[in-house]
Amino acid sequence: MKVGIIGLGNIGKKHAAAIALLPEFQLIATCELNGTGLTDIPNHPTVDTFLNQKYDFDIVSVCSPNHLHKTHTMKALQAGYDVICEKPFSTNSSDCEEMISAAEDNGKNIFCVMQNRFSPISTWLKKIIDTHALGSIYMINVACYWNRNQDYYASSNWRGKADLDGGTLYTQFSHYVDTLYWMFGPIHIENALFANFNHGDTIDFEDSCSFNFTTQDKVIGSFMYTTANYDHNFESTLTIIGEKGTVKISGQYMNKVEYSDIPLDDNIESMPSNNIANLSQVYLNAGHAKENQSIPMTSAKDGLNVVRIIESVYSYKK
Repeated sequence: MKVGIIGLGNIGKKHAAAIALLPEFQLIATCELNGTGLTDIPNHPTVDTFLNQKYDFDIVSVCSPNHLHKTHTMKALQAGYDVICEKPFSTNSSDCEEMISAAEDNGKNIFCVMQNRFSPISTWLKKIIDTHALGSIYMINVACYWNRNQDYYASSNWRGKADLDGGTLYTQFSHYVDTLYWMFGPIHIENALFANFNHGDTIDFEDSCSFNFTTQDKVIGSFMYTTANYDHNFESTLTIIGEKGTVKISGQYMNKVEYSDIPLDDNIESMPSNNIANLSQVYLNAGHAKENQSIPMTSAKDGLNVVRIIESVYSYKK
């Protein structure tokens, strides 16, 4: 399958690396607005020139800054291409709904990037939840303690801007919101507290938040996140307390089991699990869905529902 990438920043380069792992896929052109492309791959400085070349893309990947996801996705759909859209799907649900409508109107698909779903540890955890190996689930806790320093926000003019970035939960931690949604379905936000501890005027929104939620099955949960951790990323963990056991997984890509009362599948901890390996699975899943006209594991509807949850958290901002 032939792929084009819009946006060759940090995320776009990871997509290129993920595609390079797959003999079934070929990156044939890129669009980098700053003009710096990849060696031996044609690059175009604007989205219009990129799309006007009429490449026979099977998929166009939108890896541009958050506020451009809608515009670039709509242009690619209208040009006749299926789209893989990076997280967040958009920074508001009305944009997501318009993007889904455009895909339907053009007979095309949008696949959202939710690569943590493809971590072997995540798929194992999803299985034990679906098979009720933990019995009734009582409590869920997510803790993400990261560092994003001044240099990070200074490196791009859109980062930290409310209208361009959207907020910390969109840019840094939407994958963990998706993990909750994927495993437990829609969640109801009960309350939320926000703070900006050490980013001052560098960002227009919180660097930290704590919110409580309940699932459809009345499980109670808490989610704490920050980008104010000293010096480096400290941890990303998901703990589930159940009737028949406790499980705690960790790692930035949900790729390590800290504790489990439930036996792990054979060889699961030795299976490849990192951002690039998991991202390559997003492409394989999209390709399979295209070829078989099947429902992908990472659909546009999922992307919309994650954005709705984030909007619900932010509705508590005063």
